[in-house]
Amino acid sequence: SWQYQHCFLEVLFVFNCILLALSVSIDSLSIGISYGIKKTKINNMSNIILFAISFCITCGSIFLGHYISALFSPTASTILGSSFLVILGIYNIYKTINAPLTDYDIDHSNNIDTKEALFLGLALSIDSACVGIGSGIIGFNDIILPFFVASFQLVFLNCGNLVANNIAKYINISERALAIFSSIILIFVGVFKAI
Repeated sequence: SWQYQHCFLEVLFVFNCILLALSVSIDSLSIGISYGIKKTKINNMSNIILFAISFCITCGSIFLGHYISALFSPTASTILGSSFLVILGIYNIYKTINAPLTDYDIDHSNNIDTKEALFLGLALSIDSACVGIGSGIIGFNDIILPFFVASFQLVFLNCGNLVANNIAKYINISERALAIFSSIILIFVGVFKAI
């Protein structure tokens, strides 16, 4: 019936939002782990700044993507948005393999202050913005995705930091493997939406 179909589409939409949010948040986990290994702390104000930046940038990029989609037919918009996600995923894999990992603790104080949180938030939101534009073009126009992205990034960053501070120093964790995994999720979602 129509109600079951509508319910299924809603569940599928939320599932896609979760997948996309996970794909852009795994970098936060690896950064959190790297901070924890170096005993770098993230204070509450920095967490608030990170959440706000991620949420606002993702919302804005979705709006931009939704505006861009109005210039194209629904089919062209879907192909464009899906291609955007796939290309971003492939580029991230290339970047991960070829580029050095970045340390955002600029003053090496072992504490992420508000200025460093601003810089880190913008850096983490680059992928979020790209995903937001692609998602907006595809047809995502809800605040659910920005909320998931901001929440997952914050949770992953702090969980990685907490775990690394306690036990990860005894375990060999590959930050590059986490980054590649997140990129594969992006490619998967892009291909899935194009089908």
